[in-house]
Amino acid sequence: MRLDELKSWYEKNHLSEDQFDVAVEFLTGIDCFLETYFQTDLDHIGITELDEVVSFMVISNLNQVMHFVILMRYYKMLNHHENFIRLTQYTGGYGVVDSILEKLTSVAGKSVTEALLKDIELPVLGTNPSLITTFTKTFITWLEDHLEESQLRQVLACNHHRIPKEALIEERVFYEASPTLEIYLKDLHDRKVNELEAFQKEGKIWYEQTITPEVVQFVKNNQEIMSAVLKDDALYITKIPYDTKKFLEAKTTADENYYLCHCPFAREVIKKKNETISANWCYCSGGFTKFPFDIIFDQSLEIELLSSALKGDGLCRFKIDLTGIDYKK
Repeated sequence: MRLDELKSWYEKNHLSEDQFDVAVEFLTGIDCFLETYFQTDLDHIGITELDEVVSFMVISNLNQVMHFVILMRYYKMLNHHENFIRLTQYTGGYGVVDSILEKLTSVAGKSVTEALLKDIELPVLGTNPSLITTFTKTFITWLEDHLEESQLRQVLACNHHRIPKEALIEERVFYEASPTLEIYLKDLHDRKVNELEAFQKEGKIWYEQTITPEVVQFVKNNQEIMSAVLKDDALYITKIPYDTKKFLEAKTTADENYYLCHCPFAREVIKKKNETISANWCYCSGGFTKFPFDIIFDQSLEIELLSSALKGDGLCRFKIDLTGIDYKK
C-alpha cells in the first residue's frame, strides 16, 4: 500500500488527518485479508479479487458508504480506472430503493409499502451486481402487480438519486438567458461536447467513462445525447451509454445493450440468456433524465419510455411531453 503517496493525495485534496487515519486503518485491514487469502495486496488486484473484498466487507459489516469511498479514493489515486468503475457499480444505486419506497408510500399509502416489505427482502450495500438483478425483477414485478400503470410511473419516474435542486439551478439560468428553448438545447449540447473534449484531451475519467475521440464524435453527432431535441411540443432524449467506448466497439447487439445500460440494479441481467427484467423499471432512469427539465420549468413533467436496453433496442430513449407547458418559442 502506498501510504506516503496516499497521505500526499489526502493533503492535496484537503482531506483531514483524521480521515487519512481512518482510511489507513481500513485499507490495512483489507490488505491483510488479501495477503491471507489471495497472497496479494490492494495495489495488484483486479475486479475478481475486488469483488471478494466487497463480499468480505459485507460479511464483516464493513459495507458502509465511507469504506467504499475510501477504496474509490485509493483507486482514483492509483489511476486504476477498472477498479474505480467497478466500485461505482456497487454504490451507484445507493439510496435509490429507499427513495422509491418513500414515493410508493406517498402515492399508494403506507399499507402498500408495508405489504411490499413483508414480501421482498431489500438488498444490502455491497450486493454483487450479478445477484442484485434477482431483487430487481421481483421488485418491479411486485409493483406492476399492485399498482396501476399511472401509479407505477409516478412512483418510479422521480429524482431517486436525490440530486440537490441547487445543482441544476445554473441550467435554469442558462435557459432564462436564451431567447428560445431550441437555442438553449443547442447551447447545452455544445457545452457538454466541449466538456467531453476537455476530459478526452486531459485523459481523465468522466464519471465512469473513458473518453476517446470516437466517444466525443458520437455525442457530437446527436443532439439528443446529453441535451434534447424539441419536436411538436415534446423533448426527445437519448441517454449516453454507460460505457460509450465499449458500446461503440461492441460486436453484438447483446454487448451493445449491456454497455448501454446505466442501471446497477438491472444491467447484469442483459448478460443472462434465461432472465429478463421489465422495461418499466427504466422509468426510474426516466426520472433522472427529466429532472433537469423539472427544474428548468419548475414543475414535474410527464415522461414516456420509447426504447430501452432491457428490451434489446440498442438505445435508451425518452419523450417528455411539453403540451400545456409555457416554454420559450
